[in-house]
Amino acid sequence: MKKYITFAICTLLIISCTDLEENLDGLSDESGLSNQEIVTGQISAAYNQLRSFQDTDMQYSLFEHSTDEMAGPTRGADWDDGGIWRALHLHQWNSSHPRIIGAWNQIYGGFFPAVDALSYNPTTAQKAVATFFSSLYMFYALDLWGQVQYREPGSNYLEDPVVLKRIDAIDLAISQLEAVYDNLPNSSQNNKATQYTGAALLAKLYLNKAVYKATDADGTPQVGPFTFDATDMQKVIEHCDYIINGPFSLQINYFDSFGPKNTELGTENIFVSENSHSSGGEIRRFSLATLHYNHNPSGWNGFVALTDLYDKFDSSDPRIGGSYEGLTDISGLTTGFLVGPQLDQNNDPIPDRQGDPLSYTTNFTLANSTEEKGIRVIKYSPDYEELDRPANDLVIFRLADVYLMKAEAMARMGGDPSAPLTTLRTARGVETAYTGASLEDILDERARELYWEGWRRNDQIRFGTFLNPVQEKPETSDRTKMIFPIPATALSTNPNLTQNPGY
Repeated sequence: MKKYITFAICTLLIISCTDLEENLDGLSDESGLSNQEIVTGQISAAYNQLRSFQDTDMQYSLFEHSTDEMAGPTRGADWDDGGIWRALHLHQWNSSHPRIIGAWNQIYGGFFPAVDALSYNPTTAQKAVATFFSSLYMFYALDLWGQVQYREPGSNYLEDPVVLKRIDAIDLAISQLEAVYDNLPNSSQNNKATQYTGAALLAKLYLNKAVYKATDADGTPQVGPFTFDATDMQKVIEHCDYIINGPFSLQINYFDSFGPKNTELGTENIFVSENSHSSGGEIRRFSLATLHYNHNPSGWNGFVALTDLYDKFDSSDPRIGGSYEGLTDISGLTTGFLVGPQLDQNNDPIPDRQGDPLSYTTNFTLANSTEEKGIRVIKYSPDYEELDRPANDLVIFRLADVYLMKAEAMARMGGDPSAPLTTLRTARGVETAYTGASLEDILDERARELYWEGWRRNDQIRFGTFLNPVQEKPETSDRTKMIFPIPATALSTNPNLTQNPGY
């Protein structure tokens, strides 16, 4: 219990930076914990904080609702929530938006214990693992807000954290992780920080480096086109090749990577946030947030997919969804995109609230949709052994993304990325192979492969499409919307933070 009290106190300090008078340098003495116990507890806290990413209300909503993949329509009195979902879709958020505040707290709730673990003389292996988590959370923070609150390990808790701009934070995230990379475990365990997870993160960092470097002096993000350095792209390829040549393989059944037994049956998940029937996060929200009230399980009838996403698929692409053992035979639900008449496990129509057959449409409106409007998505199949405590692990890095990152890096170096793209499509059972694939092809393939996994905003910014009009968003957004505002609560507690331009 002392470990969790220690973590709670330290997290409060980094987020709120309140003016406490006590000196916490002697924390290990006061708590009765050894340095090694504190390090172990803080690393566990950093990993366990990833479970908060399963809450579709917070950072996940920033990653997806702001893109061409997802929206949250208001349905009469349902899902209005003060207009917060419309604001995300229309790029009309502000510094008091509750999902932005929640995401900030989620990410710093993992970032601080990772850095703090480095303050207590960790072993070489522990230092490598803690640094992986520090770089991971730094990546999320600089990507969303363009600046990062940061404390050097061992610094005085009573001093306000320094603030790194994203042009500096990306270099620090890379250099710190590279310095300890060889000391990460050489293991394929997907619930651990390993050399494979480190390679996946480094590939992400190098792939996005050009975006973060393209920043005006006042912090305003530049739209691009971005200048992707060939040396950085070669680093992406090297890290991707290390993973591709490792113990992972592309999944035979695409949806097995997300099912209730995705770690047991999976072959391509590199890094996950682990869940079980006895402990875990709220991964059930991924299905509940989209399913109708009369489905099994009874959902909240909220999030929908945009037709921009659905129309990218050929009808023969298995990733569009279909029957799935342990799902369709129990509830009638299918994986992937739910469009048209909805049937139960006996092929009988599921009723809507008026008792008429429920049939999902492709169209919707943000402000006033009826209950059947909008395409629904089942990526993480409900776990009928324990609906309220499903065992599906949340996927953070997987092999398919690695193939796609390699293809993109090849294309940005002027090469032909068709080979890794075709390898991926062949494994998925898609007959059409690529020849002379373009960057637009890669962005579309990333949508087909990674939809609703939290990468779309990052991808669209890198490819220059994030600000474009989409379904139910007719206007081109200002470039300041490429990063979110610093929450008002954070500004009030750390004078080193400055509000981002445009807010």
